[in-house]
Amino acid sequence: MSNKAWLLLLFLSLIWGSSFYFIGEGVKSVPPLTLVFYRIFFAGLALYLVFLWLRRRLPKKLDFWIKVAVMALLNNIIPFTLIAWGQQTISGGLASILNSNTAFAAVFLAAIFIPSEKLGIRRIIGTLIGICGVTLVTGFDVLKEITLTSLSQLAVLLASISYALGSVWGQTQLFVYDPKDIACGTLLIGSLISVPFVILTNGIPNLAAFDLKFILILFGLSIAGTAVAYIVYFRILELAGAANLMLVTIIVPVFAILLDVILLQKWISLQIFLGFIVISFGLLLIDGRLLWAILKKLKSK
Repeated sequence: MSNKAWLLLLFLSLIWGSSFYFIGEGVKSVPPLTLVFYRIFFAGLALYLVFLWLRRRLPKKLDFWIKVAVMALLNNIIPFTLIAWGQQTISGGLASILNSNTAFAAVFLAAIFIPSEKLGIRRIIGTLIGICGVTLVTGFDVLKEITLTSLSQLAVLLASISYALGSVWGQTQLFVYDPKDIACGTLLIGSLISVPFVILTNGIPNLAAFDLKFILILFGLSIAGTAVAYIVYFRILELAGAANLMLVTIIVPVFAILLDVILLQKWISLQIFLGFIVISFGLLLIDGRLLWAILKKLKSK
């Protein structure tokens, strides 16, 4: 990767890592689903204003809007809500580590639904190692006693599966459309879909929650962590390709954990840290470049 791509990758990891901090603080002011609505709405509005400035138009085909509606559910509404609900109990650092499971879930789901994505031995081993890491993070006795903390961890893991399903849906159903149109369309239609759910579960949003602190939280979560993140994401995709983007999954928890320590004085346990190391190794094995570099070095000796 070029230096520019690396800088953008680190920047994306920072703003996505900080999103877990903003989620944790945001659910102290409003219910999870309401926070998700604000996040999607303001991010979609920001991207749409960029589209207007660029004089760019979204597709008018009904097929596009139906498919991005499904994408909004799988990639925004469901996972965002599950993570926000989970972070009422668990830290952002722990949530970010558990969310790394997205890559492992995507490997298996892609192998099922996408013929070209074969489940090779390297991916199988990497995924199994990753699952061991997730088990280490959650704790071996998590199912012995169902607590609010264990349910929160399960919610984040379910969110990662929803993200993986969204990835498969995007690859199989939305590949004919421009990624930027998908991003903007998904956020806009997601805002509309989430409105009735917010009203039914939490009532009409209370504007009194919009104090200076909450506005700053929304700016970090919605504008930076979602709208700007989408723009950076697709720029990295153009510069370095999808394979290099997987590195984000490993780097995001680092920033999330650091922010927890610096801003909240929350430290993760040694067991969780070791689990993160195991998960990272599984991800690198799936990515393949680490294995290839080792083999190349051995051959050169």
